[in-house]
Amino acid sequence: MKYPILFCGLMLGALLCCSCANQKAQRQEAAITFPELGSMVKLKGKLLHTQMQQIGTPQLQAPLKLTVQQLPFNSASYTTYSTYIKKAGQVNSIAYDDSLPYKPKYLRLQLLDRIGLVQLLNSEANTQVRNYLENDPDYRMVVSLDVTMQDALMPQFLEAGNVLLQQNGHGEMFLVLENGKQQQPLDFSQVQVFNYGTASFCWGEDQFNKMKIEAILSFKESCPQGTHKKAAKASGDREYLKFK
Repeated sequence: MKYPILFCGLMLGALLCCSCANQKAQRQEAAITFPELGSMVKLKGKLLHTQMQQIGTPQLQAPLKLTVQQLPFNSASYTTYSTYIKKAGQVNSIAYDDSLPYKPKYLRLQLLDRIGLVQLLNSEANTQVRNYLENDPDYRMVVSLDVTMQDALMPQFLEAGNVLLQQNGHGEMFLVLENGKQQQPLDFSQVQVFNYGTASFCWGEDQFNKMKIEAILSFKESCPQGTHKKAAKASGDREYLKFK
């Protein structure tokens, strides 16, 4: 009877090893995968140990205009880029020397229309997204991506009349370079994302005592007076005033 028990033990050990290996692979994949621009993420941990989990994307009623900024690599941004390349198992094709006057460049694609983003998230189409965001102040919105690309593609971004963020029928985001009446769609697979930036939310209540997003904040900004990073605190203000 010992052999079946031993066999079961070996099988259980093998299954646990496979499970641990799968979890490790998932963690490694999460470390080199970046969220979509405009998506909602939950951040866990602090500073260098921060982990990201994409939880969904809002429904776009119209394309969102992006600003495109060309930036030279510095020591910090190049370290971020080279660390990503190493983790992804890719060849680093960008040479950088801090002592040389010429610095290779990358692009930052950014959503800057905060008022438009607030209106988007408060729209009826995004009621479920908004209700979800209420429950946890660690939910944030991805508002910028740092990207590199083939040399021939970068001028097209810089010379485009507009760079737009659009959404396909499956809810996936893609880019459109617009020049007059001409539009060139681009999948995000055509650029190499190596960093991203997020924004948090400030909450208040509308005239019907329903939660709404009052502002979108970048890093280290504070909520305007009368609004809160936690939706529950905005609701608590109403309860306080009711019984005051």
